[in-house]
Amino acid sequence: MARKAHRKDPSPTGLLKLPNEILLEIVSLLCTPDLRRLSRVNCKLHFFIRDYLVRYRYNVGLVALPNELILEIVQRLGRQKDRSRLARASQRFYPLIMDYIFRHNVRYGGSSLLNYAAKRNLKGMARMILHLGGDVNTQCGFPLGVMDKRPTPLATAAFHGHERMVRMLLETGASHFVDGMRIPLAVAIFKRHENVALILSQELDSGDVPLKKTKGTVLQMACGAKLVNLVRYYLERESRCGGRVNIHSLHDRSTALYQILQKDASKEDFLKRELHEDVYQIVLMLLQHGANPDIR
Repeated sequence: MARKAHRKDPSPTGLLKLPNEILLEIVSLLCTPDLRRLSRVNCKLHFFIRDYLVRYRYNVGLVALPNELILEIVQRLGRQKDRSRLARASQRFYPLIMDYIFRHNVRYGGSSLLNYAAKRNLKGMARMILHLGGDVNTQCGFPLGVMDKRPTPLATAAFHGHERMVRMLLETGASHFVDGMRIPLAVAIFKRHENVALILSQELDSGDVPLKKTKGTVLQMACGAKLVNLVRYYLERESRCGGRVNIHSLHDRSTALYQILQKDASKEDFLKRELHEDVYQIVLMLLQHGANPDIR
């Protein structure tokens, strides 16, 4: 007599291994009572369905409110974080509330969110704020930074190496200066974002332009950061522009040469110290462009 085959219930293992995106498609087809039954299968499904019900089913009444009432609610939320969370509650809320947040920030917050967008490379957000009249040179949003100056969005983008953001801000009229100093270029060189520094150097005719009010030039700082391409750009800029190298430029190159050798070479035994390739290239270029090793 043949034994009866034991039938086993299908294992839910396959369902549990599905990514959240697929689970979301499945649960969206179920009614609320079925979702509650499914949530009792295990802890993972319990928390997933609980969050789904809160976000997409239980807040239907709020989502159905007209825009005017939604904006009234937003105005009564005291913290920016609470407004941002409400904006992310549904696809309908997001453009409505974010437009309010941007307009309010431009009018009452000194366009501080533009610095936030520059830090996180949020180009769409930055464009919207600028379209609404935001100040492209605002210094609101962050505390004192490099050289004890509050950064502008351009300086913030340069500090984090966001090339496209830097280009966009320049195209919309961003200033290269912060309180009379080339802070965006200085921070780009300091953080060794060479491509950003090259973008910010397009308006310079030579490398002997001071970065600070007291001392130090862009060429000297580029040499100190060992940015070979940037040093080459500064040295060749004058020849491309047809300018004649003056005594001041030669002295600047000689000073840069002395500084980089002093920094990289050993005082005890300079001749036996092996120079790095980038230092070697920079020293060679400085000598080829008239730097005098006897001038300090």
